[in-house]
Amino acid sequence: MANYESLINQQINQNRAGLLVVDENLNPALINSCDGWHALTNRFDQHNDLLSRGWSCTFSDFVWPGSFKAEVLVCRISKEKAVVNHILNLAAEQLKPGSKVILLGDKSEGIKSYAKNGQKRLGGIREEEKIGGDSWKIELSVGSVIGEPLDDQKYPELREIENVGKYTLFSKPGVYGWKKIDKGSQQLIERLPQMLEATLPLGDIRILDLGCGSGYLTVASCGPTTHGVATDNNAAAVMATCHTIEQAGLNIETVVSNAGEELESGFDVILCNPPFHSGFGIDYDLTDRFSKQAARLLTNDGIACFVVNQHVPLKRIASAYFHVVELDLDSNNFCTYKLQKPKR
Repeated sequence: MANYESLINQQINQNRAGLLVVDENLNPALINSCDGWHALTNRFDQHNDLLSRGWSCTFSDFVWPGSFKAEVLVCRISKEKAVVNHILNLAAEQLKPGSKVILLGDKSEGIKSYAKNGQKRLGGIREEEKIGGDSWKIELSVGSVIGEPLDDQKYPELREIENVGKYTLFSKPGVYGWKKIDKGSQQLIERLPQMLEATLPLGDIRILDLGCGSGYLTVASCGPTTHGVATDNNAAAVMATCHTIEQAGLNIETVVSNAGEELESGFDVILCNPPFHSGFGIDYDLTDRFSKQAARLLTNDGIACFVVNQHVPLKRIASAYFHVVELDLDSNNFCTYKLQKPKR
């Protein structure tokens, strides 16, 4: 795979004013900041990292940053097709004729299809350059007449996904697995009464949904007297969870954070289905980060209830932060764990 950060730096050096789209696939430490350039990201950790490195940056669910004018938009393509098509639609709406869109990605990630469809949408010319192995750089120009919008699954819109008891789960493109309820999260909810020795919905306790996605764990477990926080790093997830909780009328605050890093401790129960993918790859460092923060945020007598894919070595990872890491159930697909007695 090519060093996409190096290619981005070349574009920054060659263009006075540009918009860099950043999701989880890029490392901000390897990207040079420059006056005239602005970053747009839907990841809170990336936003903070970019700001710390001198970037002008907007954190949003890929909403165009106000009145910013760009000569070029650079995008390392995302894992989700709806996100890439949404970015191309934004470019067609916001960039002037003669402006450029630079797409970077691998053939196996769909870069060639994005090149063809992007050219139709932007109405200009297309240049393709193989940059080693399976990796490509696509340069698209914006024409005087743009084409029809690409199918972005109505990206900005929240929609009903499924009923969860008496509540409704809302979600949208940009949230991982947004079209359905995650099977691992379902297993965690099914096992929760045994893990906590309590009936659902839960009562007057302080709860944290760590990495909340669309808010399923919250609405499936919490009752009217339950209070606490649901948090995520992804702007789309925070938006979806906030709407889900508001419609349910629950006393749960929705907060954006980097795996809970910005939150204060004191939770009696933590529910977590931690991500183990970062972009196109597997990243167990995420499991470590969520385990570490759960230990910090949990009360001494609290219980953190995790669910992970069977191959994720949670017991080994979480044992660095908890005295007790107990396997609750291995269903051959997912494993639920009770984490107790955080190491201080």
